[in-house]
Amino acid sequence: MGETLDNIFASYVNQGPLEEAAAWMANLTRNHPELAEEFIAALQKGIVAASKGDAAVIKAVNAGGHQVATATEAGEHCLKLLGFYSKLLRK
Repeated sequence: MGETLDNIFASYVNQGPLEEAAAWMANLTRNHPELAEEFIAALQKGIVAASKGDAAVIKAVNAGGHQVATATEAGEHCLKLLGFYSKLLRK
């Protein structure tokens, strides 16, 4: 399937709270464990890209309905989503 940052924000966040998106992603991962690596890798790549000022991360986050103006803000969204998702996976 190959989850990308764009897909994650447009499909799972889709204007909702990051906590809800993380719960949806975690529930999906329980049925499809192979998705964990894809979700985590995409979010980590987004965090790294945002730290380098990559505007593609802004576009990805905004595709999910969260309007951010800077790569720093976009990276923070990726980090928060990764944190919520990781916490739910450990439960």
